[in-house]
Amino acid sequence: MKKISFLALSLAVAASASAQVSVVKEAERAMKGGEEAAKVVTIITPAFSDPATAQMAQTYFIPGKASFAEYDKLLGLKSFNKLKEGDEVKMGKLLLQGYDMFEKAFPLDSVPDAKGKVKPKYSKEMIGLLAGHFTDYTSAGADLYNAKDFDGAYRCWALFNALPEIPAVREKISNIPADSIFGEIAFNQALAAWQGDKLDKALEAFLLAKSKGYTKKQLYDYAIAVASGAKNEEAVLALAEEALPLYGNEDPMYMGQVVNYYLQAKNYDKAFSVINDAIAKDPSKAQYYVIQGVLYENTEKRPEALAAYKKAIELDSKNAQALYNYGRQLCESAYALNDSAPITQKEYEQYFAEKIEPLFKEAAEILEQAYAIDQDNGDILKYLENVYYNLHDEAKLNDVKKRMTYQ
Repeated sequence: MKKISFLALSLAVAASASAQVSVVKEAERAMKGGEEAAKVVTIITPAFSDPATAQMAQTYFIPGKASFAEYDKLLGLKSFNKLKEGDEVKMGKLLLQGYDMFEKAFPLDSVPDAKGKVKPKYSKEMIGLLAGHFTDYTSAGADLYNAKDFDGAYRCWALFNALPEIPAVREKISNIPADSIFGEIAFNQALAAWQGDKLDKALEAFLLAKSKGYTKKQLYDYAIAVASGAKNEEAVLALAEEALPLYGNEDPMYMGQVVNYYLQAKNYDKAFSVINDAIAKDPSKAQYYVIQGVLYENTEKRPEALAAYKKAIELDSKNAQALYNYGRQLCESAYALNDSAPITQKEYEQYFAEKIEPLFKEAAEILEQAYAIDQDNGDILKYLENVYYNLHDEAKLNDVKKRMTYQ
C-alpha cells in the first residue's frame, strides 16, 4: 500500500513539474507569436513560484523579451503618431518590466551545469536588448514623470545612469554620451525622487549629478532643501560650503546655512569666525550683518545685534529681515527697560518718556517699513499692535487690528 502511495506522490510531483514546464513553453509561443507582454506574464506567472521552473533563466527571459518586443512595436506606432492615450506611459512600464525580468534571469543563466561549466544561453541576447534600449530610458522617464509616476520616472533615469556601468552592456552601447548628459539625467532623477517624497534617494541622485559635472546653482539650492528636509545637517553643511565660493557672491543663503550649522551645534566661536571673515572680505553685503545679528541674539548680546541689524539696513534699506529684526529688538529693549522701571507713577512717566517711548516710536517706524515689504510676516503686526498699545495711539492700534484680520 505504501509503495502505491509513494508512486502516486511521485507521479503527482512529476505531473506538476511537467505542467509548469508546459506553461513556460506556452508563454514562449505567445511571446514569439507577438502577444502583448501582459498576456505572456499572465501565462507564465505560475512558473515564478514553482520550484521546477522558478530557478530557470528562461522563466524570466521570456516575459522580459516580450516586454521589449511590445515596446518596440509601440515605438514604431509612435513614429507615425498612432499611439493611443496612455501608450507612452505603457512604454515606460514595459522598459522597466523588461529590465526587472532580465535582472532575475541573469544570475540563473550563469548557474554551472552538472559538469561545473557555465554555459549562458540567454545573457548575450539580454545584454543586446538592454544596450539597444539604453537611450530609451530617458524619454520613458520623461513620459512617466509627466504622468506623475515619479517612482517610475526615477527608475528609468536611474537605469540610464546605471546600465553603462555594467561592462558587458557598455561594450554594446555604440555611442556613450558625455558625462554632462548623465549629470542632467541624474538631476531629473533627483527631482522625480523629491516629487515622490523619497528624500534620501533624491539627495543621492543630486550628488550623482554633481559628480558628473552638473554644478548649476539650482542643484545646490535643491540639494540643500532636500538634505534639510531629510534632517541631514552634515550634507547641508557640505553642500553650502561647496556652493559658497561658486555662488556666494550672488546668494548669501549659503553663508547663512554654514553659520546656522555651527549655531545649531552651539559652536558660536566657529560661527562668528565664519561670518566675521566673510564680512572682512566683503563688508558691502547687508545679509552678512543680518546673520551676524542673529548670532549676537543667540549669544544674548542685544546691543551688538542692534548694531549689526542697523548696519544691514544702512546697506540695504529694503531688507525686510533686517528691518523686522531691528524693530523687534527695539521692542525687546523697551520691554526690558519697562521691567526695571521705577514703581511710582510720576517717576515711571518720566522714565517712560525718556527711555522707553523713543524706542517704541523708532520701532513703529521700522516695523511699518518691514511690513510694507513683507506682508506675509504676521509677527510684524503682533509687535506693532503692542507698540501702538504702549504708545496709546488708538487710531493706529485699530488700523493694525484691521490688518490682522486679513492675515
